[in-house]
Amino acid sequence: MQTIKVVGKRGQISVGKALAGQAFVLQELPGGDLLLKRAVLVPFDERWLHEPAMKAKLAQAEKWMQQNSPTSSDLAGLAKKLGT
Repeated sequence: MQTIKVVGKRGQISVGKALAGQAFVLQELPGGDLLLKRAVLVPFDERWLHEPAMKAKLAQAEKWMQQNSPTSSDLAGLAKKLGT
């Protein structure tokens, strides 16, 4: 869907209430055109979760969880084994 928007006196464009609160990346293309892309903001201290190596580890853990059912733990036996 294409819509014509006019930049107001304050340099703003309204994209409508349906998009309120969402984040976007504004990319300036050669020739001066602008492209808005939806974006997800990742908190700075959580960015490591989105690095390729960590994503691979998380995918491997997810696969393991799907293939292995949860089991009960013998906490008393574990404490005895650890000497606590």
